[in-house]
Amino acid sequence: MSYELSDALEAQWALQVQAYGKDPRKLSDEERMEWVRWNILALEDELHEALQETGWKPWATKNHLNEDAFRGELVDGLHFFLNLMLVANISAEELLAGYQLKREKNAKRQADGYDGVSTKCPECKRALDDDAVECGVYTDDGENYFFCVVTGLACFPDVSSEVWRYGRD
Repeated sequence: MSYELSDALEAQWALQVQAYGKDPRKLSDEERMEWVRWNILALEDELHEALQETGWKPWATKNHLNEDAFRGELVDGLHFFLNLMLVANISAEELLAGYQLKREKNAKRQADGYDGVSTKCPECKRALDDDAVECGVYTDDGENYFFCVVTGLACFPDVSSEVWRYGRD
C-alpha cells in the first residue's frame, strides 16, 4: 500500500476535526493567524529538537546523528507542517508543483551566479524573481524609481552609480 502526501494531509485534517473540533480550512481570519503562529512555533521547536539529535556544534568533538530520534522529530514536525498546509488550503499536488517550479528557479539562480543580494528588493530583501513579490522598478513621468510594496517606500537611482537612494534631493 502506498501512502502519499495527499493521504497524510487528509488524515491530518481528520485528526484536527475529530480531536480538536476545528476545521483549519474554515477558520476566521483571527483564528487563522493564531493557528499559523502556533503551528510555525511548534514546527520550529520540532526542528530544534531534531537538531539536538545531531553533533552540530563545531566546537564539540563528538559528531553524531541519533538517526531514529532525528527521524522521529522530523515526523513530529510534519504534523505541524501539514497543519500549515491545511490553513493555507494548499493541496499536496499544488505544494509539489510549487516545489518543482522553485527548484527550477533555484537551479537557474545558481547557474546565473546568484549572489543572494543584487536581485532582491533593497528595502524588504525579498527576491524580485519570486512570483508573489510585487516590488520592482516603475516609471512615473519618465523617471524610474524602485517601489517596495511591503514597506511602501520608493527609492530613486543615484545617477552616479547603480545604487538606489531614498527620497529626492
